Amino acid sequence: MAAKIILDTDIGDDIDDALALGLILGCRELELVGITTVFGNVVARARQARTILKVAGERFARIPVAAGCGGSMASRPVHNIRDYLEERLPNQDSTCLPESELPPCDGRHGIDFLLDELKGDVVPVTIGAMTNLAAAIVKDWRVTRRIPRIVCMAGEFRRPMAEWNIRCDPEAAHIVFSSGIPMDVIPFEIGMQATFVPAEVARLAGSDRPLAKRLSMAIAAWQKTHGENAASAMPHLFDPMAIATMIRPELCTWKQGHVSVELRGGETYGYTIFREDKNGPHRVAWDVDRDAAIGFWFDRVEKV
Repeated sequence: MAAKIILDTDIGDDIDDALALGLILGCRELELVGITTVFGNVVARARQARTILKVAGERFARIPVAAGCGGSMASRPVHNIRDYLEERLPNQDSTCLPESELPPCDGRHGIDFLLDELKGDVVPVTIGAMTNLAAAIVKDWRVTRRIPRIVCMAGEFRRPMAEWNIRCDPEAAHIVFSSGIPMDVIPFEIGMQATFVPAEVARLAGSDRPLAKRLSMAIAAWQKTHGENAASAMPHLFDPMAIATMIRPELCTWKQGHVSVELRGGETYGYTIFREDKNGPHRVAWDVDRDAAIGFWFDRVEKV
């Protein structure tokens, strides 16, 4: 039986969200119950998600997409959050289909979508800021009893930094990590190890499959944001690894323990800390078989 998931995403800026969604659509082991969008222009992000679903086929186009929280719980927001919270369009918006060609968004707010659809056998997969899931937990703490586990791309433990999905909303991340729900965590380092090379970008561009062609368009739009370095900008599979390891956990080595989020430090706000503990609720990916991971992604996406 396919595992039911909800994808919670800030799709449209970094390219890895789109690549993660594409991988989901290529995995029969997963049933995508719905998508919620988070952080900034969530309506435009929902348009990107609905475009990918529509291009992949009518059976995917019926999957509901709900716009969630555009704002943040952060007490010290990232310096450029105003750009994201106003009417700024994600860089891949130019690759979207017109609204007239897309199914409408689900009428529920992303928070309420999560509360309605997390019924005990559905796993939320967060690949953006954790604002939607944290707000759902705050609105109705009982939802924690209906979440078997959480899969996320968030945090970094090998170098001192506030990883983007944490930095956008450290307070939300703290709520989720301290909820007691078991979590599988894909940190920044895994995506740095699992990175496309130019030949792999070219391989995707040369595909005649509709989904692959649309993802290639999104990569090109994303690369343009790198200006004179566009040609060397290669997609990191941060978010796709959260999906891949749900099916092939052996792609990574893992450590068990506790993840916490620093909220007080003047220079370390949003840093993540990992303490090993065989009884801890958090399983953290530590290393990845890069070639196997990239091969798995292409094997699934090129068949859609």
